[in-house]
Amino acid sequence: MLNIAITAGGTSEHIDGVRRLTNISTGLLGWYCLETILDYFCAEKRSDFHVTYLFTETAFRKALDKEQLPFVDFVPVTDAESVYHAVDALTKSVPVDFFIHSMAISDFTLAYVASTEELAKEINSLPYSGDAGATVREVLENPENRYSLTEKIPSDHNIILGLRRTQKVIPLIKRNNPNTFLVGFKLLKDVPEEELIRVANQLAGENGCDMVFANELAQLGESNHLGMLIRSGKVVDRPIGKKQIAEAIVREMMKQGGNK
Repeated sequence: MLNIAITAGGTSEHIDGVRRLTNISTGLLGWYCLETILDYFCAEKRSDFHVTYLFTETAFRKALDKEQLPFVDFVPVTDAESVYHAVDALTKSVPVDFFIHSMAISDFTLAYVASTEELAKEINSLPYSGDAGATVREVLENPENRYSLTEKIPSDHNIILGLRRTQKVIPLIKRNNPNTFLVGFKLLKDVPEEELIRVANQLAGENGCDMVFANELAQLGESNHLGMLIRSGKVVDRPIGKKQIAEAIVREMMKQGGNK
């Protein structure tokens, strides 16, 4: 039995009861990867596989054929923390053979929201002694005067958002399942190709990615989405278009163990 996991969409971090921080990811590439995998196994007349599809509420989805549904578990997630826990639980309980981690996960989540005026007053009232910078930093990381995040924040004052880093999800995958074939993704802006390849290889080295799809922000699009599929430090394909990218990923992935 082959166990396959895909993450798709962009996470959404709550600011208050009605506002969120999110990103531009549509989840379409992840969906095309799912469709391509289903088509691959159908063409091979194989039923010895199962896909866990982790998706955010804004991620593109459409109905699957009733013959395909038994092969897919859909797992909804919301923010970066929920993705972290879902991936941790999955990779600890299931020997995942292939993992396509295409989800755009926020690097930051909300720590607090404070009025600019109230935060300035709090900093101004500090009893400075010793390392003043450290004292100010403590307030900036954890101010006493902050808004409740359960209701709508008033709009009659300027505000400051305090953000903290989220836990990285991608290192979990190989840490929990060392034998997983991991496909990572890297998106950069305004960099030459050589730098994009270097950063993609760095991502692979740090997180055990067996393959990375790398592209530049200006190359995003539905039909003209460009990028490079990188394996072992070398560009192995340059597909154009999201569907073609998904097909290239699955094709290269299945070369590495689709007959397990």
